[in-house]
Amino acid sequence: MDISNYIKLYSKDLTRLCLSLCKNKADAEDLFQSTWEKAIKNIKKYNMEMPFDKWLYSICVNNYKDSVKSPFHKKILRFEKTEDLELTLNSIPQEIAPREDFLSLHQALQKLSLEKRQAVALYYFKDFSTKEVAEILNIPEGTVKSRLSSAREQLRKELMYE
Repeated sequence: MDISNYIKLYSKDLTRLCLSLCKNKADAEDLFQSTWEKAIKNIKKYNMEMPFDKWLYSICVNNYKDSVKSPFHKKILRFEKTEDLELTLNSIPQEIAPREDFLSLHQALQKLSLEKRQAVALYYFKDFSTKEVAEILNIPEGTVKSRLSSAREQLRKELMYE
């Protein structure tokens, strides 16, 4: 398959993953771009026996991990703006759920550690199995289950206090 077909097919889902990992839209856009750059550069290394989305999401998660380690990234996080979050929340129809529910969930998710947030994003927002999440993150499946359990407990506590 031509790379442009992959881009058409997977860009929407990759965008959602980037937004769920990053704390703001600008960082998500940077992550999206760097993921496709690395995927295009390494397309010859892609193993056709592996689903393309898993390969692409592995690249994305690894890029995200690398960016979070950067001292430059750590400085930016202190100046996080909420305009992008407001735009997103305002676009959700009130019939689906009250805006405040999404805001509370978003804030609770941002309090999770990077490792827990990655597992939650892939498992709940991308609908991967725990085995698939383990493959993408390159960790044991038991670790994925532990992170998900711990994240659910932390989210339960966070959301009960609000």
